[in-house]
Amino acid sequence: MSMIIISSAILISFFVAILVTHWQIETFSKAGIKGADMHKEGLPEIPEMGGIAAIVGFIVGVSILLGKPSEGISNPIFLTAIICIVGAGFIGMVDDMVAVRQRNKAFLPFLFSLPLGIQMMNTPIDVFGFTINHPVFILIAVPFGVTCAANASNMLEGFNGLGVGLSGINATTLIFLIYLTRGSHFGIYILFPLLGATLGFAIFNVYPSRIFPGDTFTLFSGAALGSAAIISNLITPGIILFIPMIIEFFLKFKGGFSAENFAEVDEEGYLSSIYDKTESITHWIVKHLRVKEWQLVALVWSMEAVLGIFIIVFFGLL
Repeated sequence: MSMIIISSAILISFFVAILVTHWQIETFSKAGIKGADMHKEGLPEIPEMGGIAAIVGFIVGVSILLGKPSEGISNPIFLTAIICIVGAGFIGMVDDMVAVRQRNKAFLPFLFSLPLGIQMMNTPIDVFGFTINHPVFILIAVPFGVTCAANASNMLEGFNGLGVGLSGINATTLIFLIYLTRGSHFGIYILFPLLGATLGFAIFNVYPSRIFPGDTFTLFSGAALGSAAIISNLITPGIILFIPMIIEFFLKFKGGFSAENFAEVDEEGYLSSIYDKTESITHWIVKHLRVKEWQLVALVWSMEAVLGIFIIVFFGLL
């Protein structure tokens, strides 16, 4: 597929996400679909579920690609990946509305990802140098991987622009890897619309946020990144890219998933910890560094960007 079509997909995803987000801010505010911004003076309420705009932008971008069929686009592996991505976004949207139980958030993305696992049963996958080609194992491992990616992305959030920035960095890293390793391009057709939609939504979500992404965005983007890494056979670098989210999961697990990524804000805008224990990467940063919200977010972004550069160099250039 030509770069003109792919570039069109990312641009259209970008502008559609902008338009839908702008509409959501006005409409959801009037409808009372709002939540408190915990790190601002007076706890102002801003619209939630902004991930809907990113999903719409993503779907429109993918539709542009589907309008110009190619071997990768028409492949059932790609099409079933879209099902599990949109399914994860739907679960996130329901969770934002009625608070889905944690075990259901783990099971339902797995269910939506089973068609992808079925399509990949006869496709060998490489994990840290080990080639796995047992169909039954692949059938279970693929949806398990997508589910882990979706839920891991949902862990490291809570500050303006944090999750959306991580998604953009990770999508960019995987795009570079696919081109440098000349691997399967299936993932490109997911990552470009994802990146465009993420950047369009980010305009309204970075500090100071005018809309929250919600689980709608985090589950959707995590599933998209996981699916793209799997179908492009970039599972090992994908796992390494998710190391901060994996650490976040175990910190949350240690505390029984009871702690939130929140902090107190003083008169000068600096953050201070409200927890005795460290149950998040953000807790550790707040306890050891004097930072404002935007500085904390920039620091976590920088950590992920450095990790992404390392992965590109190690897997793509060496």
